[in-house]
Amino acid sequence: MNHLTSMKCVHRDLAARNILVSEGHVMKIADFGLARDVHSREYYRKLTSGELPIRWMAPESLEKLVFDTHSDAWSFGVLFWEIMTLGQQPYPFKVDWKSMMELLLQGRRLERPHNCPLNLYLLMRECWHLNPEERPSFREIVRHLKLNINSSFSIE
Repeated sequence: MNHLTSMKCVHRDLAARNILVSEGHVMKIADFGLARDVHSREYYRKLTSGELPIRWMAPESLEKLVFDTHSDAWSFGVLFWEIMTLGQQPYPFKVDWKSMMELLLQGRRLERPHNCPLNLYLLMRECWHLNPEERPSFREIVRHLKLNINSSFSIE
C-alpha cells in the first residue's frame, strides 16, 4: 500500500479477501476493481451506485462517499484485524449503511483479537481515528510494523 499511495492510487477495497500470498509469504494486493487513480486530486468521490464494502469503510467514506489514502488506512486497520483473528468477519452482525455509520460515530471499534499483542492492536486503533488526518500514513504503518512485528511474536 505504501507503493500504491506513492503512485497516487486509492484502492477502496483493502480487505483480506483481496490479499494474495505468494511463495516466501510475500503478500500481494489484488482486486483493483474499486481502485482509482487520484493523480489530479488527493481523493476520489464515488458518484455512481453500486455495492461497497461497508464493514471496511471509514466514516467519511460512508457519509460522503469520499475515498483517499486516509480511508485506505482505515481499511488497512480492519484488514490487519482480519489477519489477527485468522479471517473472522468484522462486525459479524447484520449491519446496514446507517447502523454502521452510527456505530462508528459512537466510537465503537473492533475489539482486540485474542492473542494480538497490544502494540499491534494500538496500531489498528490509530488507523481507526475518527479524524482522517490523525490516521497514520502507510509509510508510518510500515515503520511501525518493521519495529514491532518481530518482537511481538515468537516462533514455536
